[in-house]
Amino acid sequence: MRSTLSFEAPAAFGSAHSALAAVRLGAAGAAAGWPVLLGRTVFYMLLLFVLTALWDKVSAERLPGTLVRSLPAGGLALYIGVTEWIGLSVPAIHLRLEDDIRSGALEAHLLRPKAYLVQRIAEAVGAMLVRLAATGAAALFMLAVSGRPWPPLAVLAALSIIGPLGAMVGILLFTVAGLSAFWLRRTLPPFLIIQKLLFLLGGLFAPITLYPAWLARPAAVSPFAAHMFWPAELTLAPSAAGFARALAAQTTWIALLIALIVLIWRAGLRRVLRGDL
Repeated sequence: MRSTLSFEAPAAFGSAHSALAAVRLGAAGAAAGWPVLLGRTVFYMLLLFVLTALWDKVSAERLPGTLVRSLPAGGLALYIGVTEWIGLSVPAIHLRLEDDIRSGALEAHLLRPKAYLVQRIAEAVGAMLVRLAATGAAALFMLAVSGRPWPPLAVLAALSIIGPLGAMVGILLFTVAGLSAFWLRRTLPPFLIIQKLLFLLGGLFAPITLYPAWLARPAAVSPFAAHMFWPAELTLAPSAAGFARALAAQTTWIALLIALIVLIWRAGLRRVLRGDL
């Protein structure tokens, strides 16, 4: 038992070769399920159509005494496009972890030479990349036919980096929810808490800069802002400093969340090895 625990936890983020193979497997699985991918893309386009129409109407009013007057001339179409692009790309890894832990399938995975947690996260990353590509292509198509001004090429290049990193933060947050199955058995409650915090503190529907100061400050330093707001903020105020700020927030939170996941994983494995599940 001790050898299994010592192998799995320290190796939780090792073996780059097997992780890359799992990324390819996850990408192939997402591409093979093209009807689901197509449905997700259509849903994304519908969301953009509704939400951008809403914000265009709000922006056009320019109500005096409100923060709406500070919005960019083009409204929040690009901002919403980026936040939804990132948010819809994150697979439901928490459900996969819940199934394995509750069904007892985890014990069989622990006997294999490949680190279980690496494989699951890597598969999710592969699926995430395919989703980003599909919905990203849809976003560019909608932008082209809408007649809206295109963002600078540098912004698009920056989003191709910080967009996937933001989605990676989301995968790790959902992994935390999934590992709660060691104790809660059902991951829905922690998942819903994380999801709602993503909506609020992540600035899904509106930039956190429009929030009151008491809420905007903690939101800006949270992993939820690193997930959505900081990448999308680049469409509102493009700058090298903004890109660096987003990159720093994302890499910091990715490192912190990985450390947290390893700690939770070790504690969960101890429960499995003691037979407490």
